[in-house]
Amino acid sequence: MRPINKSVFIKSLDCRRLAWHLYRNLVERDRLSGDDFLIYESKKIHSMAQELFAGGIQVKAATLQEALDKTKEFTSNPEIKAVFEPVFEYNGFTARADILSRHGDEWHITEVKAGNKGKRKYIIDMAYTALILSKNIKNISKSKLMLMSKDFRLGMPVERLFSETDFTTEVFTKMHEYDAICPDIKAMLENEIPPDMQLKMCCKNCPMFKQCTGKDIDFHIFDLPRLSHTSFDQLCSMNINTIKDVPDCVELTETQKNVKDCIINDKIFISPNLKTELEKINFPVYYLDFESVMTIYPLYQNICPHTQIVTQYSLHKASNLSDEPEHFEFIADHTKDDRLSLAENLIKDIGEEGSIITYSSFEHQILQHLAGLYPHLHEKISKISSRIVDLEAILKSNYYDKQFHGKTSIKKVLPIMIPEMNYNSLEIAEGGSALSAFAYMGVGLYNEEQIAETKKNLLEYCKQDTLALVKMHRFLAQAASIQF
Repeated sequence: MRPINKSVFIKSLDCRRLAWHLYRNLVERDRLSGDDFLIYESKKIHSMAQELFAGGIQVKAATLQEALDKTKEFTSNPEIKAVFEPVFEYNGFTARADILSRHGDEWHITEVKAGNKGKRKYIIDMAYTALILSKNIKNISKSKLMLMSKDFRLGMPVERLFSETDFTTEVFTKMHEYDAICPDIKAMLENEIPPDMQLKMCCKNCPMFKQCTGKDIDFHIFDLPRLSHTSFDQLCSMNINTIKDVPDCVELTETQKNVKDCIINDKIFISPNLKTELEKINFPVYYLDFESVMTIYPLYQNICPHTQIVTQYSLHKASNLSDEPEHFEFIADHTKDDRLSLAENLIKDIGEEGSIITYSSFEHQILQHLAGLYPHLHEKISKISSRIVDLEAILKSNYYDKQFHGKTSIKKVLPIMIPEMNYNSLEIAEGGSALSAFAYMGVGLYNEEQIAETKKNLLEYCKQDTLALVKMHRFLAQAASIQF
């Protein structure tokens, strides 16, 4: 059988059935353009971490066996003080460490992560790696984690980029737990019969959901918005997985009751309060959408790792519900932190009167940050922020179509409310791709022609978002019987 890698092992801790399918490469995984930039940044961060270990050597190999052989060669040579990306195998399990460094007769394992918090998932990751390495290398005495430091700024030495934490006690404790269950996991993975299906909360976002616990179920209990663990456990104990079978004895929120009613009675829920909420919106109405970039390694001066930087906006303006709206837009100069120019242009474009419709709280959060960043604009930006109306919040409380399947994100509800409108024809069609496209420009990986094309595509994508808000507002107004 093929080797068992870390990702398969860790996934088996949550769902053995998914791990069994991953082990056999039977799970289709969507690859987005944003993933490529994450890989680019991860390689950069790991390379910078390696600079801190003098006398180190990289394991470069085309095959697993070649990597194992080179790792053994390098770790056996006392002149080599650190091995980068060594690969080890034990009883069918394989692991690749980030950095294995020699300290006299002892070895330290250092894992490099692009985050800036010591999350539980990192301990799990480190424990598996430490287990497999400990079966091959004697005297492993430390397991450390290097995370990105919030104190780092461009121009500082590479040592300031990372903060190091010793997690040896936590890692070794969990390592022994994993050692005890490895034989059972190996037997499960190598068995030609997949493990039994078992519905868990983690199934909700599983790539295999529709082929596994959600197979042939049109309106799963996961379609109930904000389904609590308590309610989920109660329904599972009653062997109920479809909303239409949820009995009255199960306590549901008002929103969940409305969802259940829509499914059982095949209808659309329109709250009497929808009209009242929409009539609070003051004209002229502005429809606002921001896009942002957040990179691991800072793009600009005086920016720390993982800083979210707003890079563009789209703004539609309508004097009433029936007229053709005006459109305004702005995209930042990718060579610098251009947030001040963005804020100044927004103040000019958005006027001083009328409601500002957004979708979710994201725009409000960005405006609050900008107000704090530029004290001389604080009053003007705060006034803009006070005019915001969150259309998603109105939708959640007052309108539901069973085809939403419990979701309210604009990408989910727009094709149902406005079937003729979608993002299929756009070169950039989702937020992750938009973020990475701007980041590629920011780090200087695009030529002038690519930059011009990318900015055009980014503006088209952002414009589509605010045009969607215009159409959704009008759709809901019509549903509420508001006269145009």
